[in-house]
Amino acid sequence: MTTSISSAAPGLGGTSGLADLYTSATKSLLAQNPGIKTIDAQISRDNARLSGIGKLALALDAFRTSAGKLGGDKLDAAASASGKAVTAQLTDSKATAGTHVVDVKQLAQGQQLATKALPDKGAALGGGATTLIRIDMGTGSGATSTTLKIDGSNNTLDGIAKAMRDAGLDATVVQDGKGYSLSLTGKSGAANTMRIGVSGDPVLQGLFSYGPGVNSAMTQKAAARDAQVVVDGKAITASANKLEAALPGVSLTLNEVGKSEVKVARDPSAITANVKDVVAAFNTMNTRLGDLKTGDTANDILLRQVQAQVGQVIDGADQKALADVGITRKNGALVLDEARLKAAVAADPDKVTQLFSKSGTGLADQFTSRIDQQMRKGGLLTDQAAALQGEVDKLTAKKTQMTDIVNQQASMLAQQYALIGSGGNALYGLGGATRPMSLFDFMA
Repeated sequence: MTTSISSAAPGLGGTSGLADLYTSATKSLLAQNPGIKTIDAQISRDNARLSGIGKLALALDAFRTSAGKLGGDKLDAAASASGKAVTAQLTDSKATAGTHVVDVKQLAQGQQLATKALPDKGAALGGGATTLIRIDMGTGSGATSTTLKIDGSNNTLDGIAKAMRDAGLDATVVQDGKGYSLSLTGKSGAANTMRIGVSGDPVLQGLFSYGPGVNSAMTQKAAARDAQVVVDGKAITASANKLEAALPGVSLTLNEVGKSEVKVARDPSAITANVKDVVAAFNTMNTRLGDLKTGDTANDILLRQVQAQVGQVIDGADQKALADVGITRKNGALVLDEARLKAAVAADPDKVTQLFSKSGTGLADQFTSRIDQQMRKGGLLTDQAAALQGEVDKLTAKKTQMTDIVNQQASMLAQQYALIGSGGNALYGLGGATRPMSLFDFMA
């Protein structure tokens, strides 16, 4: 919605009085418009439904990830790493048995900047004038920009650090022998250097400006850098200390500089742990889905449909085979008898593996496939989200049209008031009136 008096109501001039009248008229007309109120309520409802679908998708995706790593006959697969340099974890069924050498040459880190030390972290900085601090990070498609508003309510080191944290930045106030300083750490990766621009209070400009072409007030304590790793002789550079594609089906977390041997092997002792992980992940998903019930009819129906689709995998399985490995179902959740599972694994590990992990027909692959059906194009979640977003877009366009009409009405009222106040309208002074008619006389 346009808020500029000069652009919204041409000919009214730029006086603050007329601008205030135009703003008041606009707010009043918007508040009295039942159509806009109805549209706002509909947009709010649809956005809440979209948020619910997003949370539902996240819960399903987390379980899909857990089940997916055990598909394709990988129930007895395990990943391990020697030493402390890396931690290895299976992520999907693409992992193949083998030993790999991982040599961590350098860890990734974020740029760290710090202000000069001040004696009091709670003291007001500057005069409290409204100040904008803009933090730009990175370049190209990965660039981000965050703008903070600082005024008399938060112009202390503690207040500014909190404003940064509230905006998703890594900021803290640290103390050393010289006093207190604000430390700001960017995202890891050599490309994620920071530039900080400050407009407003000169005191804050003198504390927080940083970057090329400006008189940098903050000091760099650590440079942004990439991780450098050699995996099986191949050099890899990464902006983060987690590698998802260096080894098929294995996630590597880089902990420190040094060498590790990463082994992916078939290990019958891993079967029990993997089954426990799948059961726990299923129950976590089940709990999260239950927590998403809001009383909204449309979303709750969708939720029940999705729960039923995923639950059919368990309901359609061989119940005796599940019971033989210690798994039963109660109130929608899975109950695991670990002693019975261990006995089943000891008696016939291949049988347990086939039940959970047989390629295409095992429970893990069935769970993954069923969730894929809900989330891909043409699935329940995707189609419902697309329909809701289309409705929101239509409502937003309609609201914009109605708001433009209200702006025009407010502009006309302000123009009429300007004419009356200048004596340029016959209504002024009519009947011995001693004051120009109020804008609210027109709105009555």
